Amino acid sequence: MILQIDVPMYAVILLLITGVAALLFSVFMVLDYLKNKKMNHLLWAIAFFVLFAAGVILVIGKNYEHLLSWPVSVLGVFIPGGIAAGLFYSSVFDEEKSKKFGMGYVIFVLVGALLILLTKTITAWSGLAPFAVMLVHIPSGLAMVILPFLVYKKGTEGWTPLLVSIGGAVMSLAGMLLALLVAGGVASLGGFVFGALPILLLIVAVCFAFGFVLTKQWTFAFPFIKVE
Repeated sequence: MILQIDVPMYAVILLLITGVAALLFSVFMVLDYLKNKKMNHLLWAIAFFVLFAAGVILVIGKNYEHLLSWPVSVLGVFIPGGIAAGLFYSSVFDEEKSKKFGMGYVIFVLVGALLILLTKTITAWSGLAPFAVMLVHIPSGLAMVILPFLVYKKGTEGWTPLLVSIGGAVMSLAGMLLALLVAGGVASLGGFVFGALPILLLIVAVCFAFGFVLTKQWTFAFPFIKVE
């Protein structure tokens, strides 16, 4: 099977770096949420923690086949889903609309996770799993790219929201390549895709982290980094 590829040592190191960074940002976002009660920070903390957990699973399992397991597939929904929901809560809408859109998207993500769980664990529905994954992930990918760009277009935050758009685009690219591999469309690129995956995840984590910290309306308390 395509995904039965061992995780090489350099990938383990990159995944560990990404995981530690994601865990740190998750902790500081939770602390900021407890102080300021901003729902976007809690949602982003969840997304970063799941990114950390997914990396740990790959490092411990040392095989990319774990990407197809139902726990990783279900948890994976909350990475782009959590980022997107937090953006809906805090981007280009007024406070009331942001709350409605954000809560609506949280419900969408939870329903999507349940749908993927069912299609991954019920044999009779297994053929629907790729469609369920795309149905859930595509809207999140679009939201991660478009919403930060709209914030940038407002002209009040400088260029830093574009870091989140870039992170969303890179994450969507990685997701599309994995989907094609699973579907068997580009099997010959398997080695290249898995070789690039840890690098792409690190880029995503860095873009999201600094995009959030350096953008005033999204920022949170983080040691050694202050937004004027």
